[in-house]
Amino acid sequence: MLNFRISSNDCGVSDVTVRRWLSVLEASYIVYFLHPFYKNFSKRLIKMPKIYFYDTGLACNLLEIENEQQLKNHYLKGGLYENMVISELLKGRLNSARKPNLYFWRDYTGNEIDLIAEWGGTLKAIEIKSSSTFQEDFTKNIHYFYALSKTKAPEITSVQGYVVYNGEFNGTLLATKIVPFKDIDSLLQD
Repeated sequence: MLNFRISSNDCGVSDVTVRRWLSVLEASYIVYFLHPFYKNFSKRLIKMPKIYFYDTGLACNLLEIENEQQLKNHYLKGGLYENMVISELLKGRLNSARKPNLYFWRDYTGNEIDLIAEWGGTLKAIEIKSSSTFQEDFTKNIHYFYALSKTKAPEITSVQGYVVYNGEFNGTLLATKIVPFKDIDSLLQD
């Protein structure tokens, strides 16, 4: 989550300066911003963007991660995996000459969907997990989002849930499609 005020205080510069620095990184295709999805849900949503790297290798280098073993044990492994998945979907959309229409959703109580893709009149609520073992609780926030969208945003007629993870199982469980990272292109096809 990117809070310009906190970042500016940490760096000892103004909010405007931080925004300018980040705009240079964005224009250089080093970072991109994932904006929040907040269509008609409520006023209790997070509205700050998240920042991601186009190249997760660069992110690892900046974190001084030098090998696979360090990455396996790093406290940001999940965040780097999420960054990689979102970058691949972003590139897939751009390479097919389509607008990305990618967002995230989070409320103040901590309920979050890692990625909301708004494609072809359908919302795809995508949870991203670096685990290689699927767990049923990976779908918890997706089901919360389903219920909330029915009550707070009835104009949203179609929501599909997905979990992208680092395992092998590919199928449907609890009305949610389970997609291994190696099959991530299937999200772009639906």
